[in-house]
Amino acid sequence: MSTAKSIASNFSIQLLGKVVSVLVGLISIAVITRALGTHAFGEHTTAITYLQMFGVLVDFGLTLTLIVMISKTGIDEERVVGNFFGLRLVSGLLLFSLAPLSVLLFPWSSTVKTAVLVGAVAYFLMGGASMLVGVFQRHECMWRAALAELINRGVLLILVILFALLSPGVVEMFIAMVISNALWLFIMIRFAKPFVRIHPLFEWSQWMFILSHSWPIAVSIIFNLLYLKGDILFLAYFRDQSEVGLYGMAYRIIDVMTVLPTMFMGIVLPSLVALWSSGEKEAFRIRINRIFDLFVLVVVPVIVGGQLVSTELTVFIAGNDFASAGPVLSALLLALIGVFFGTLYGHLVVALNKQRIMTLGYIFVAIISVGGYLWLIPEYGMWGGVWVTLVSEGLIALITFGVVYRSSKALPNPTVFLKSLIASLIMYAVLSQMHVPVMIDLVTGAVLYSGSLLILKAITIKEIKSLLPRR
Repeated sequence: MSTAKSIASNFSIQLLGKVVSVLVGLISIAVITRALGTHAFGEHTTAITYLQMFGVLVDFGLTLTLIVMISKTGIDEERVVGNFFGLRLVSGLLLFSLAPLSVLLFPWSSTVKTAVLVGAVAYFLMGGASMLVGVFQRHECMWRAALAELINRGVLLILVILFALLSPGVVEMFIAMVISNALWLFIMIRFAKPFVRIHPLFEWSQWMFILSHSWPIAVSIIFNLLYLKGDILFLAYFRDQSEVGLYGMAYRIIDVMTVLPTMFMGIVLPSLVALWSSGEKEAFRIRINRIFDLFVLVVVPVIVGGQLVSTELTVFIAGNDFASAGPVLSALLLALIGVFFGTLYGHLVVALNKQRIMTLGYIFVAIISVGGYLWLIPEYGMWGGVWVTLVSEGLIALITFGVVYRSSKALPNPTVFLKSLIASLIMYAVLSQMHVPVMIDLVTGAVLYSGSLLILKAITIKEIKSLLPRR
């Protein structure tokens, strides 16, 4: 059984590893954007987004399903992991073979189409590596997975820098991904060896059993991706790649922020399931409210402060050519409200076993979003994408909240939100009078906000620690 200490340790390792990986990733983006410029970075973004759609189809919910299945007692872990790995290899080979063929139907440049061809290999390798994270979670040895990812990011950064100096181009950046992802998969297999021998198995009956459990998750994720990433693909279809590059740069910064709520909810979800299934409904509601408060404390200052520094931050990361992405980032930051609380209540839907009902919600939002993209992006370009993103993220947050409230009657208390808003406005007032480099703005803002929270007694360290499960 896991102890609170081991769970906290694993969360800390995941958080530290993810923070370092994100920082290295941002440096890679800084190199790529400066090497490619807005138009070529738009082609790079188009190819990556197109491949991400295939990546979700290939995954088909297998990553989450593997974690659930190998966590059960009395299972043959090597056989289960082997069949998941075999299924992923076969499905990946089939679907990623279709990506370079289907992209020929789109009116994109030969550069984008070649990048998809090379990138399909990179994403095929990445899918196998990322799925194996569940093995390390199962054995509470996340430092191995974190180290493997850091090596991947480090090698990718080195290769990106080399290509930027020697032969800057979109396809070359995907070649760097192929090499670094091949190394990542190799290391993940080697690191898993003390716990389970990774080798592909092809047992049809096991594959059918796996797919019967993974498809509800897959459907939700697929429709989720339609409204999350559809904007970039529609933008790439109707508008110039330079505009895609600006929009994609702003979105990369938003993507950095989405890591935290997803990772945190992945850690606390088992304890929430245990509370609800054991009938401890009041404790369940209390824990939800504390997580809500914690998310508020993180997201409110980012949104408020981001209205001041978004353009400076974009230029700092990507260079002066991307200054026009600053206002887009300011607007997209508002979507973080929906992202954070959609993630919170989306995981609670799983805890309450209401996934099938919520699937209808994801389908509804996907239909609304695709209609919005077709209506607004041809005329308004990236701003049409921004507006639809704000609406879709807000809708998902509201629908998931409605599903959770109907079953649990958990209603958040607005007190912490009001205190966080006051602290953020104090931070904003002070920073608006300062004219310093953006990094000093960020550090100063963090100090001002934290100090204001302490004075207002918004939340205690003890309350934050109580969110971690004790088993």
